[in-house]
Amino acid sequence: MSFRARLLLAAFYLTTAAVLALSIPLALTVERRADSDYEAAVLGDAAILAARVSDLVVSAADPPSPRLDRLVAENARARDRDQRVVVTDASGRVVADSAGTVALGQLYATSGRPEFRTALFQGRIDTRTRYSDTLGEDLLLVTVPVVDRGRVVGAVRLSAGTQAVETAVRASWLRLALLGGVVIVSGVVVAWLLELPLGRQIRRLAESSTRLGQGDLASRAPEEGPEELRVLARSFNQMAADLESSIEAQREFVANASHQLRTPLTGLRLRLEAIAGEGGPSRDQAVKAEAELDRLTALVEGLLALAWATASDPTAGPVDLRSVAGEAVSRWRESATASGRRLELRSQGEPKVWATREDLAHMLDNLIDNALRYSDSGAEVRVETKVRDGDAWLAVADTGPGIPPEDRSRVFERFYRGANGRRAGGGTGLGLAIVEELVRRWGGEIRLVDGAGTRVEAVFPRRPAEP
Repeated sequence: MSFRARLLLAAFYLTTAAVLALSIPLALTVERRADSDYEAAVLGDAAILAARVSDLVVSAADPPSPRLDRLVAENARARDRDQRVVVTDASGRVVADSAGTVALGQLYATSGRPEFRTALFQGRIDTRTRYSDTLGEDLLLVTVPVVDRGRVVGAVRLSAGTQAVETAVRASWLRLALLGGVVIVSGVVVAWLLELPLGRQIRRLAESSTRLGQGDLASRAPEEGPEELRVLARSFNQMAADLESSIEAQREFVANASHQLRTPLTGLRLRLEAIAGEGGPSRDQAVKAEAELDRLTALVEGLLALAWATASDPTAGPVDLRSVAGEAVSRWRESATASGRRLELRSQGEPKVWATREDLAHMLDNLIDNALRYSDSGAEVRVETKVRDGDAWLAVADTGPGIPPEDRSRVFERFYRGANGRRAGGGTGLGLAIVEELVRRWGGEIRLVDGAGTRVEAVFPRRPAEP
């Protein structure tokens, strides 16, 4: 997951958690406040009505008091809500009903309506909620005792539906949800805006490191952005400068060593050749010294090649591996034929390697030389190139005796020659070490494959992404 995605997800999680932590308690508070206000309003209406009809309940007779009916009807219509008013006398019989569905004088304070018993016999206000099958919603029931001269003479019950309150609460919740969504989106947008310069600086630092890894020793990261990134860029630039100085010193050393070592070796060879040409008893010693000198020259050349292989090269680019392999086979075919061996090239696809032609050619020369040197006369040596899963593959295989099991784990060590190398004579033990360094130099991997003969495979990743 990218840094931007992580940052945006973190902002989303944090803002969502904050919004939920604030919105849920607020939503519950809104619901409780709405229920409390609604209950208080209905209770206030019931209490006021109970105070106004106390004398009328005491004197209620048949026919009922017109004033009582008028007060009940007015109270039922006094609010925006629909509410029903029922007034009973001290015995619990109906003296007024705003809905007109209960006959006057009917006993209403039954066991199914315990709120009337609380108001009439205990003198306390009763508030409860009950579901109405007729209306299909919850009803708020507020029952208030009617008191006259300190004596309970009746009860007033107001019943009001709670659907309007629930609708208002849901509307408030919806507004809170919309506000929370806006806050979350705003938080993510702010995080995205903050990430833009931060991500840009990180990408520039990554691009600089990629160019440095590809051999551009002059690559530097811009020292900008937050203090932490400026410190990181400054450290990277210091590391790049130190690396450039180190590699330049290494290149200068290798160049000087190459020149300074070749000159005395060439002079020494000329003197030995002159001594051998004179004949006499010193001729045999001069010939033996020339053989040792050849071995020393090969060793020096191998060490210099190994030093070059560990240094970066800014001239790298996409190279056609098949073309380089074909050139190597052409160079070695005459030598292979003269030694009684067959050298073939097998290619599939168009493998591309991010490297230099010189390094690939040097790599192939060492592998082919080893295959020809340590295989028997009549053996077949194959150079194979192909593309697999987007990666470039190179293999050099021979049908020779192969490498003994005890030597396989050490063939890439420097100066290690193994049993076959010691029997074959010559060589410095640096060939495969140089090949390994060159393969790793360009991000590849090399391995020795088990099986008949000797097979060395190298795989190179696809071309690195452009900055």
